[in-house]
Amino acid sequence: VVIFLCACCAIVTPASATLKNSNPRTVCSYLNDIGLNTRGWKHQYAAEYGCSSPYKKFGHGFPLTNNLAYYVYGKANKSEKLEIVLNVNNKSEAKMAHMEMLKAATLLVMKAFGVELPQAIAQAIKNGTNATAKIGGTFIELIRIDWPTGKGYQLNLVIE
Repeated sequence: VVIFLCACCAIVTPASATLKNSNPRTVCSYLNDIGLNTRGWKHQYAAEYGCSSPYKKFGHGFPLTNNLAYYVYGKANKSEKLEIVLNVNNKSEAKMAHMEMLKAATLLVMKAFGVELPQAIAQAIKNGTNATAKIGGTFIELIRIDWPTGKGYQLNLVIE
């Protein structure tokens, strides 16, 4: 029985899911390989720090194309919250936009935790719907915000 319980615990907790590395310099560079290079870790206000990438534009659209950005928030020497933001300005290219976000989310979760993106989140990104999942004790949430104009929406992937 003791061996069984130990084996179960080992299976349940492989990713007790704190970030593999909370060093801001490292975390801010996680998505460099796909063109979401941040501007570096900067003091924002009070004890809050962060980094962000410029928006990566793709597809066609007038006056705005679809775009994607990466944000990290935390304290002076520690990353605590990671976020990918997708703005779908051209709904006719939403599927391509969702695939760009899926690529970024998959890479981010692999670099941050060393595991695959939870299937529920991957499917929600493809569908552009809300979802929540956990990796160990860390929550991953995909939030869809439809714009009041009806002309587009935003998908926010939040990891904290």
